[in-house]
Amino acid sequence: MRALVVYETMYGNTREIADRIADGLRAGYEVTVVPVADATAELAAGADLLVAGAPTHMHGLSTIVTRQMAARAAAKDGSELRLDPDVGGPGLPEWLNSLGRRDGLAAAFDTRISSLSVITGRASRAIARLLKRHGYRLVAAP
Repeated sequence: MRALVVYETMYGNTREIADRIADGLRAGYEVTVVPVADATAELAAGADLLVAGAPTHMHGLSTIVTRQMAARAAAKDGSELRLDPDVGGPGLPEWLNSLGRRDGLAAAFDTRISSLSVITGRASRAIARLLKRHGYRLVAAP
């Protein structure tokens, strides 16, 4: 069985979580981990399980504007933020919308600051909605 873990990241945190999720899946799956910029429709079509994750931006899933804001924050003088090498290309919402209708199993995850989700928001809920809208059946809560 094949699993595909697709992630969007700005500073590398979501990539680290994607790698750890992949490590956990390797007991039962042949796992491919790719940044969203490298995710193809063919990879998604060949996966028995799609796991998709992204950082939480402004209480939800990233947008073009929030990704630009994150890049500007990293570019500021004195910023300790560093853009991950995998930044670029489409965001996770754009990629999911490009897939069209699919049948398959999926799961969603996010990264966010350590606080109550009522304060931070959760990108994973929006990812889960997009996955369901495209025909995926969730195997776990976001």
